[in-house]
Amino acid sequence: MKHHTRLTVHAFFILCSLCLCFALFNGPVRAAEITPRITLLGSLEPVYLGDSVIIELEAVGLDDPVDITPLLQETELLRETMGTRITVVSGQVVEMKSRRMELLPRREGRLILGPLQAGSVTDFVQSNIITIDVQTPTESQWQADADDLQINVSLRTADGSVQLGAHDDDPVPVPTIQALVGQHIIADIELRHRHPIADERISLPDFDGFDVLEQFVERRTIDTLADQTSWRLTAWRYHLFAQRSGRQVLDPVGWTGTVIRSRTQRADFDRQSSPYTLQIQPAVDSSHWWLPASSVNLDDSWSSDPRELTAGDEILRTITLDARDVLANHLPDIMPPESRALTTTLIGQSRSQRLVGEHIVATAVFDYRMIAQSPIPVFLDTVRVPWYDTTSHSARQAIIPARRINVGLPDRADLLASLALEGNVLDRLLLRLEGSGIARSLPWHVLLLLTGIVTVWIWVREINVFRREQGQKKQGLQSTVLPEL
Repeated sequence: MKHHTRLTVHAFFILCSLCLCFALFNGPVRAAEITPRITLLGSLEPVYLGDSVIIELEAVGLDDPVDITPLLQETELLRETMGTRITVVSGQVVEMKSRRMELLPRREGRLILGPLQAGSVTDFVQSNIITIDVQTPTESQWQADADDLQINVSLRTADGSVQLGAHDDDPVPVPTIQALVGQHIIADIELRHRHPIADERISLPDFDGFDVLEQFVERRTIDTLADQTSWRLTAWRYHLFAQRSGRQVLDPVGWTGTVIRSRTQRADFDRQSSPYTLQIQPAVDSSHWWLPASSVNLDDSWSSDPRELTAGDEILRTITLDARDVLANHLPDIMPPESRALTTTLIGQSRSQRLVGEHIVATAVFDYRMIAQSPIPVFLDTVRVPWYDTTSHSARQAIIPARRINVGLPDRADLLASLALEGNVLDRLLLRLEGSGIARSLPWHVLLLLTGIVTVWIWVREINVFRREQGQKKQGLQSTVLPEL
């Protein structure tokens, strides 16, 4: 027993030693799988003497710190920030050390930054090289021109039939754009500049007299052209719908600030675009709801099959109106024409709109409760929505075609229950005869005779009732006559 315990203890120590060896040798192997590297990142654009440059250093898989002495031979270190982040390299999670440095060149000419070296587990690692052209500072009074600052404003209809654009430096006056009242107009405003701007102030038109839907506001991006030159771009896009006809003037776009080309080249600027004049035409047809759109669709659906409708049944009808290049509040209300023996009640409606590319798709949904009153054929009249096609410039109509619904009799059980609760004495008698089966067993001439007898009895009864009412009226008149004195 003692010998067995000793063997167990030895086995435990052997197992722990193997695990420790595996951990010690496995760590360097895994570290060796990651390729050590040093990367220098920075802009290659020319700078002027006196301007600082930003250089970022990234290091992965290094044991020794990176020596930045080669960078300081031609530059002066103004400030730096260091940090560490976790990233994925070659499918493995590693720790990346970063260093962001602001350097000030000490001379003009071609500045070569790098390479930097550092030691790793296997060997020394060398970084890449960054070359920057440091130009002579100019003392002349620099002013920004059209190659540095641009204001672009364009107006166009959604169907593309009318397009109008202008540059702030165009010598020709901006012409007048013509559109219909309520027609979809897209307004694009772009401010472009090559250099940073300080104390920037922008004034935009207030679009008075228009319904406005914003698609994006002050969206700042970088626009790289084919010649590899880049512009800083600030853009707005508005969807406009004129509320009234007549002459409308859009205020110009104002842009002021200080453009910074370098430390020694700064310029204040005050730019303004040309004003726009819009001639809004009135509605072509004022007898109907004015709906200028590029396309309109009208459709309906039913909660159940209307062909199976019987007297007393209730059914829901949903009418959906879709229009392109209009706002949801511009869609008209829809009320189907009244139909004989079929009551229609609006129980709810909803409106929505969504942007699809540069177009607006508006939707209005109307829910109606319809109740069949009598078991007769019902004709649903055509539902019409007049609209004006802004693409073909013609008046059109979206319709739901008329249809016929044959309202059937209710089920026999429902009909019998109604007669039993609400019918008169004759109805109850006929109901009992039908339930007993006597009427189905009699010959037809006997049924005809019985029908005649019942008809005569009804007429005699009605005549007696009429005579009784006349006699009561005559007695009432005689009682009101005063006796002779």
